[in-house]
Amino acid sequence: MLICLVGKSRLRRDFSDLPTVARWLAAHIAPGTTGGERVSGSREAPVPVRLDVLSMLHHVHDPGRDQTGPPSIPATLKSWIRLICEHRGLGYPMLPDIAAMCSWLLTHVEWAAARPWIGDFMDEVAGLRRAAHGLVPWSVAVEPIVDVPCPKCDLRALFRTAGSDWIECDDDELVGGCGHLMSREEYQRHVERLLDAKTK
Repeated sequence: MLICLVGKSRLRRDFSDLPTVARWLAAHIAPGTTGGERVSGSREAPVPVRLDVLSMLHHVHDPGRDQTGPPSIPATLKSWIRLICEHRGLGYPMLPDIAAMCSWLLTHVEWAAARPWIGDFMDEVAGLRRAAHGLVPWSVAVEPIVDVPCPKCDLRALFRTAGSDWIECDDDELVGGCGHLMSREEYQRHVERLLDAKTK
C-alpha cells in the first residue's frame, strides 16, 4: 500500500465533494457572479460566460498540455479513468457527467492506492478542488466539534466543513491536530465507542 488510510480518505472526500464544487461553478458561470476583476473600455461585446469557469466545467482537448488557465475537471478525471482502465484491462465507460466520473473513480481508490502514480493522482484531484475554490470562492462554514476528541491524537480539534460528509482533525500549527479524516459513518462509530466506554 503506497498511501495511508488518511490519504485514501482525502481522495474519497475529494471525489465526494467534486460534483458539489462543479454545481457551484455552474451556478457562477455568468460574469459578475463573483467579485472578479472588471475590464472596461472595450468596444467588443462582453463574453456571456466566464471563460475560466467554462474551461473547468467542460472537456478541453489539450494534447500538448499547453492550456492556460485552470484545469478542466472532466478532462482530468477522464485521463485518470483511461489510465485505470488500461492498467486493469477494463473497457472505457461512457460516463455522462462529473458526478458519474467521480462515482466510478471512487470504486477504484483501493486499487489505485497501491500504484506508483498514486501521489500524482491525489495531487491532481486535490488541485481541481483548489482551482475551483480559487475561481469562485465561497466563505466556508466550519462547524467545530468540541465535545469529541480525535481517535488518533486525542485532541479536541475535530471539525466538519459545511456541505461535506467528512470530519477532519485540524492540523493547523496553532491547533496542533493530526489531520485525521473520517467519514460520517466512521465518526459515528467513534462516538459510539466513546459512549460505550463511559457507561462501563
